[in-house]
Amino acid sequence: MASSHIIVGTATWTWLSARFGLPALDPLALGMAVLGSLAPDIDHPKSALGSRLKPISVPISIVFGHRGITHSLLAVGACAWVLLESGVYTRFTAPFLVGYIMHLAGDLLSPAGLPLLYPLKRRRTFALPIIKTGGFSEQLVVVLLCGWLISGLFGCDWRGIADTGPWRSLVAFLDETERTLSGLRPTPAAVFPPVKPVPKPPLKPASHRVASVACGGCG
Repeated sequence: MASSHIIVGTATWTWLSARFGLPALDPLALGMAVLGSLAPDIDHPKSALGSRLKPISVPISIVFGHRGITHSLLAVGACAWVLLESGVYTRFTAPFLVGYIMHLAGDLLSPAGLPLLYPLKRRRTFALPIIKTGGFSEQLVVVLLCGWLISGLFGCDWRGIADTGPWRSLVAFLDETERTLSGLRPTPAAVFPPVKPVPKPPLKPASHRVASVACGGCG
């Protein structure tokens, strides 16, 4: 799915940029990673990118079909050559290629596989079919990669979160909230003396009650 490819591409680029000391949240770099993660599906007129570039996607779809040349190592090399020869900054080329490669890596996990050696062996597909497109397994991978993205924001080390100002502020806020709630808790019921039931007067014998009625209520 297009959303899954976008998350995978941006998560991977964020992780790599954090590792190599690059700005993890550079808007232009993230945009190139998103573009690269959608680019291979330009061979499908109904894809997220192909539907917006039909003058390009329709001819490619007719000549090569879906998951053809745009899903091969040849396409990766061609994109790298075009971007570098056109003078595009390396900081834009790298995230685009990362997004493109991660798109191919994600498609390799589906049963259809990819013709990585196209056009040398166009009928030969490579696959590690562990994910069903649009199924629970795909959603699970996406959720895990979201966690990967968050960890990338902290230098790929969860222990670094404890040293950040926002985390310390959150801990202090939770401590203060706990103390406030502790002061509002009601006093346990055990400290109050138990309420003693009021004893009822003993009933008079039946014979005495009859006699009282007979004599006008005396007694």
